[in-house]
Amino acid sequence: AKTAADVYEQHLGEAQLAEELGYGSYYTIEHQNSHVGQITAPSVYLAALAQRTTHLRFGVMIYQLPFYNPVRLAQEVAMLDHLSHGRLEFGTGIGVSEHEFIRWNLPFFERQKMSTEALEIIVKAWTQDEVTYQGEYWQFDEALPAPKPYQQPHPPIWVEAHSPASMEFAAKNNYNVSQNIDVDPVIAEKFEYFRKVWRECNHPGPMPRPFL
Repeated sequence: AKTAADVYEQHLGEAQLAEELGYGSYYTIEHQNSHVGQITAPSVYLAALAQRTTHLRFGVMIYQLPFYNPVRLAQEVAMLDHLSHGRLEFGTGIGVSEHEFIRWNLPFFERQKMSTEALEIIVKAWTQDEVTYQGEYWQFDEALPAPKPYQQPHPPIWVEAHSPASMEFAAKNNYNVSQNIDVDPVIAEKFEYFRKVWRECNHPGPMPRPFL
């Protein structure tokens, strides 16, 4: 029977092949309490990927933000950015599987608020010398996150979005946006809504990128 080591080795080999064939980027997923992917600690896997590749950009689509201490995650991602000399893309999202939250005793229906708070802290950790934060879910008193990212001011941020509220959040914050699952007309409609809200915000260009 295949071990997890065999599965990871196969994945890493496929990533190396993708780079040789000229692909520009590579993404994995995160799930907990699930056989899907078996990559339950994606930062560990991506550290190995960074050492096996030279120019492939990579990331997780998505880190499930409610499952992380945000300052710890900010540091992990910044370290990965250095280990890859600035090839990391930071994919974020709130999670979709209720059973994953139940087993970790996390409030599934508060995941949007948790994720918004977490991402705010992560950006502060990358762009400020210290982080003091009094939130509903996390509190920090002069935390000193290190290192700061290799890419300045930080790696590209992606928001996995499905609802209009998530599309608005990504557009208003000038983040790249990713989505999956829907049929083509719905996907087109959602991305167009994102672009409409982004334009209304009068952000300086260029427009963030969509990812399907």
